[in-house]
Amino acid sequence: MTIPGFIIVNLLVGSSVAYSAHLQIRTMQRPVSYNRYFNALLLLEALVVIPAGIYFSAFYPDWSWMYLVDPLRSGGALGGMAVLAYPFAAALGYLVGYYSARGGSDWVTVMFMTFMGAGLAGLFLVAGDKLLWVGTFEQYHRNAGLARLPATSLLPSVIVAWMGTIVCWATVVYRFIQEGRVSLRSA
Repeated sequence: MTIPGFIIVNLLVGSSVAYSAHLQIRTMQRPVSYNRYFNALLLLEALVVIPAGIYFSAFYPDWSWMYLVDPLRSGGALGGMAVLAYPFAAALGYLVGYYSARGGSDWVTVMFMTFMGAGLAGLFLVAGDKLLWVGTFEQYHRNAGLARLPATSLLPSVIVAWMGTIVCWATVVYRFIQEGRVSLRSA
């Protein structure tokens, strides 16, 4: 649950939710803000993503920032803004999928999701070594006093947060895909 990685994941979550409901979105007459698919995304963000983001930002701020930012010097406001960036990123991803579906060009959403997946993979390839070490900003940059991720209490938290996020995300996407299939059969 690093901040840069989870912002990319939320862009991917938002666009995939819209893509899973693209058949329903094409026929909707309501604006985005009154759209139940968008509201389901916001509920996922409020119940799963934001609490996880707050936890990691509060208890492991240096690791969450992938040692790019010193949280002691920047203050807590930066972490708060980062956590608020999660639902904004999800909403932005959703809007890409929403307007792509409304325009009848789902390839835009597919390319966006592909690009986000490649960006996430690139982030972990370039900076993956930062995820394996837990410590402060100073410890990381001096390469002293760091603990390996498996030896810390952070690992179970990361596993639980990712499992919760993936299960809830997959449930929402599966539900909307099934709803779209049912609406095709009845039409």
